[in-house]
Amino acid sequence: MLRLALVFVLLMSGTAHALPLDVKCRVPGVHDADVIRAVHAVGLSLRVSDKVMLAGFEAGWVESHMNNLACGDRDSLGVFQQRPSMGWGTPEQIMDVSYAARRFFEYAVRVDRPDLSPGLLADAVQRSCCPERYDQALGRAESMLRQAWQGGPEVVGGVVHVVEDGDVWSGGRRLSTSGDFVGRPSVAGLLVYARTARGEVRVVVDGAWRVVASGVGGDPEAVVRPDGTVEVYAVLADGSVNVLGQGWQPLSPPAFATGKPSAIAHPDGSVALYVRSGDKLMASAAGTWRELAAGLDASPEAVLRPDGTVAVHALINGRPHRLTTTWEPLSEARFIDTVSAEPDGAVYARTAEGKVLKVG
Repeated sequence: MLRLALVFVLLMSGTAHALPLDVKCRVPGVHDADVIRAVHAVGLSLRVSDKVMLAGFEAGWVESHMNNLACGDRDSLGVFQQRPSMGWGTPEQIMDVSYAARRFFEYAVRVDRPDLSPGLLADAVQRSCCPERYDQALGRAESMLRQAWQGGPEVVGGVVHVVEDGDVWSGGRRLSTSGDFVGRPSVAGLLVYARTARGEVRVVVDGAWRVVASGVGGDPEAVVRPDGTVEVYAVLADGSVNVLGQGWQPLSPPAFATGKPSAIAHPDGSVALYVRSGDKLMASAAGTWRELAAGLDASPEAVLRPDGTVAVHALINGRPHRLTTTWEPLSEARFIDTVSAEPDGAVYARTAEGKVLKVG
């Protein structure tokens, strides 16, 4: 107990400054896209509140412009400028963005109070010399959060569909203005589906967006069946795979899958589903799930080739791969979220900076 009390006192007495005072410590003028995604992922894994998440992004901007700095005032390091001498961890630990974010969020949850704004909560963790600067970073923090939610591309017929700054874009044309979309859109014929940060699935019809379902935990997948009808699939917040009918109809038990399903409508009218379960690639045909491969760290993308065979792709360690007898890399470049594949074999992916590139 004495050791824990000492660590608590050290943390409470350690003062963080708004950007490093050491003039030799260069702070980039823009954030690191990989850092914001890492911080965001930790916050989501801990299920922190929107206020706590925002406090983390405000603190990250004020302390380092959301960069993993190897320098700082005195012994301060990392995205949150945490000090080893104040009990935050070893220098190596603090320079691990996920570790640093976890320490920030866990402490923020402990000290949060209803009367604290996100900025004042950030200051309660950081013990800054400049507490007012965190709330002044609100707009920047919200913009970084929207970028952190952006997912991979959906490329259909060479037209790129993406979510950027909370809105859905198609071939460079803006389809929405609400600013609350996240993840990756899905295209089925002339219809575009996308989800919001609140877990709603919406579709745009004649220029207007309407809600078709809610409760999703990942991006929707819409597919056109041979008879012209559209089916929508999604992983819900409980981890179950579902198809949309009169409400969501479960196709798997809870805690089965994460991310975005990939669906293929075959000419005979059957639909095959591919999902990520842990690090495993699972496929469903006629209601039976079977494991096809392992090693996934992102949702799969399956596409029906002109010869009737199915090609499956995924990001592994951020690099695009195609499944043959094993996972074969398509590029050494690193990308985010999911890849998109076309029947002709073209594969597209999105960089952390938001660029969509053809990678295979």
